[in-house]
Amino acid sequence: MLLKQIQYFLAVAECRHFTRAAERLFLSQSALSQQITKLENDLNIKLINRDCHPIELTPAGEDFCHYAEYILHGVNQLHEGMKKWQKPHKHTIHIGMIMGLGGLPLSDFLAAFNTRYPEARFTLEHHLSKELCHMLTEGQLDFAIFAAPQNIHSYPFEILPIQQEPFLALLPPLHPSASTDYFDLTLAEKEKFIFPTPENVSYDILLKACEDAGFKPDIVSYCSGAANRIDLVKAGLGISIVSESALRYHRTEDLVIRPLKNPVYKHTIMARLQTTMPSSYKEAFWKHIQQELS
Repeated sequence: MLLKQIQYFLAVAECRHFTRAAERLFLSQSALSQQITKLENDLNIKLINRDCHPIELTPAGEDFCHYAEYILHGVNQLHEGMKKWQKPHKHTIHIGMIMGLGGLPLSDFLAAFNTRYPEARFTLEHHLSKELCHMLTEGQLDFAIFAAPQNIHSYPFEILPIQQEPFLALLPPLHPSASTDYFDLTLAEKEKFIFPTPENVSYDILLKACEDAGFKPDIVSYCSGAANRIDLVKAGLGISIVSESALRYHRTEDLVIRPLKNPVYKHTIMARLQTTMPSSYKEAFWKHIQQELS
């Protein structure tokens, strides 16, 4: 029995659904199912009744769940308890974030905290939002700042809302909607779209927005960065929809920018694990960010 198998089982027990648990854990459904089956075989006990929808835990599974939660809590306590013996950078706070946080003065927040706690140290690294969710879930980060995916509430996160920003349509100057005050997505079924790559949270948000508007978008190109999408719109390949903050860093003078008639938003949040017992420094940092945002 591996600690990771216990974590996998608890995710399935909480979601009561293999697919949703696999999405949370960034695993394929088959890989997750295989790990749970291996756990059951090692124990020689059936833990999950897969014939029910949603799935149910067997009485043994309910008992296992109780002990598993106790074990993970103990592991977290052990991890935190040993931090006092770590000599180099024992007060380091690990933060992951997305690029382009708009008007968020994060450096000012960190400087203000460091004034109060001069012994505190920070590591900052950039990743896409979905990867940050994975890293935070795996305990590789203490905090993460990212665009909330649509299934954010399926994660064991405590959340601080940071900002809500609208998506805007990028159109060539001769586009029919260039003469209007807004872009109506319900009339865009025949448009050619330049989309973010599926690894981006924006991909899921925009795909759902098109589906809500009554069509599946004709995607002619995928680009991970907003700059590439802007360039392709300029080249006449199609139209794109980009978050407001992304436009602050790129030249768009040759394009027409219009708000969506039915607004679609990107929600930027800061998150931490609910299940991890924070150190005094990390708890102080969380409260510091709460105060700064308010």
